[in-house]
Amino acid sequence: MNRIAICGEPLFNGEELNTHHIVPVAQGGRDDIENLQHLHHACHKQEHSKSKSTRLK
Repeated sequence: MNRIAICGEPLFNGEELNTHHIVPVAQGGRDDIENLQHLHHACHKQEHSKSKSTRLK
């Protein structure tokens, strides 16, 4: 069963899913399958908020 690394929950647990760029497009990431992952909406928001706090340091 596929699980989300961020929360440890199964990918298909009824939550809304978002497609996330592992390497952001703004940093040269592409829309290739190798650079995309599915995340729960809440995990996607968490991943982006983590990136913002890292950029502020």
